[in-house]
Formats: sequence, C-alpha cells, structure tokens
Amino acid sequence: MGTNYSPRIVTDSLLLAIDAANPKCMKAGDTTCKNLVSRSLLTGANGEPGSGTHTPDANNFPEHSSLFGGIFDFAGGRGMNVEEDLGSQSAISISMWFYKNSSEVEYFTDGRNNGGQWFLSNYTSKNINFTDKLEYNFQSTTYFENPPYDADNPKFLNRWIHMVVKSDSSGSALYLNGRKVNATDTQSFDEDIGKNYRIGTRYTTSGQWKGYMGPIFIYNRALTDEEVRQNFEAHRGRFGANLLIYI
Repeated sequence: MGTNYSPRIVTDSLLLAIDAANPKCMKAGDTTCKNLVSRSLLTGANGEPGSGTHTPDANNFPEHSSLFGGIFDFAGGRGMNVEEDLGSQSAISISMWFYKNSSEVEYFTDGRNNGGQWFLSNYTSKNINFTDKLEYNFQSTTYFENPPYDADNPKFLNRWIHMVVKSDSSGSALYLNGRKVNATDTQSFDEDIGKNYRIGTRYTTSGQWKGYMGPIFIYNRALTDEEVRQNFEAHRGRFGANLLIYI
C-alpha cells in the first residue's frame, strides 16, 4: 500500500487509506485521489448523492500541498466524495490527522447518504461530536483538570491533531493524540458507510472543512488502545512540530 513509516500504521481491516504524501494516492495538480487499499477514486463533492445529485466536481476537490510531506488543502471549504461502496459494517474506526483554521461548524466525515453516522467539529459549540453518541467538549473539565483549549482558542486552531473515533457493539471511544478522552457504552447507531461517503463536508456539501487534513484511515473494526497509539506514533515525527503539547 506504500505506507512506509516507522512504526507502520495498522493495516489489518483497512477499508480506506488516503495520504497526499503518497504519489500513488495524489500528486500536485490532481483533482482526485485514490484509495490506497482498493485504488478506487475519491472525487470533489457536489450535490446530495442521496437525492441522486452527485456529479464529481474537480473544482471542489482539496488541493495537494507539499507542506508536511504532502497534505490535503481544503482551500477555504472543499470536500471529498468516496465513489466506491464501502459497505455496511458492524464496527468502524476512523483515524485521521487534521489542522483546523476556523471555529465554524465543519465536518470531518458524513455517511448519511446511506443513513450512516456523521462526525463533525463545533456541532453546538467548542466540541467534537460523533452522531450525538460521543462528544468531547474543549471547555469541559470532565476529562482534564485544566481544560487545554476551546474551539475559539488559538491553542486549538492552526495546530495538527491526531484523532481516532471507534465504535462497535461494546460502545464508542474518542482519542486525541493517542490518548482516550471520552468513551460511552453506546454504539454509533449505524455503521453503514456505503457509497458516496463524504470527507471534509456534510452529505449535502455544506459545513465544508476549511483547513488541512493529513492521512485518513477507515477500518471495519474497533482499533485497540495500542493500535490507536501506533497510528499516532507512525506520523508523529511528520506533524510533531505543531502538536498540542498537553496530550
């Protein structure tokens, strides 16, 4: 798959892997990228596929940036559409690096074209929200004695953060920079990833991401704590200069 990092990322049960640092995924000037697992395309999000209106839009696909070895630049608001059908799963893990430069409501991913889960930042205010089943509030003292930042604070914006969310029959959990920050015994209501899964935008192409994204990996099982840490460490050297210090 060409993900030659030390340590290597977890590859067992991978459904989707995209990384702009890998020329087999995307090169400068490209207006699509390839899933490194299946070689299928991700295109510029356009319209609401659930209503039959998706037509690939090259102008709405993130740009390739050479920063940090290669990243997806959402250039003020763009989105990806996964063209292949990733199926209905009984479990899911989403592992990704993100760099947020706006405190607006912006989507990490959205699977509601198939009735699946959604995943966004700043749903109500200053939080990460996973289908209303799992939340991390940046101003809450629930998980840290001294809350490290909020979504309007420069400590949150303009920094690289590694995040994993996972869900299976035992519940859901959220990790930031390799550390579990919230968990619940409630499973995300639907792991139907299906076709026209969106990355960096809502399923209707609103709420588009306005910063950067690094490598993104989707698995059809729940990663262990050790595997979450492995994925974090695999790219920590690449993004470490801007990492949040507290985690």
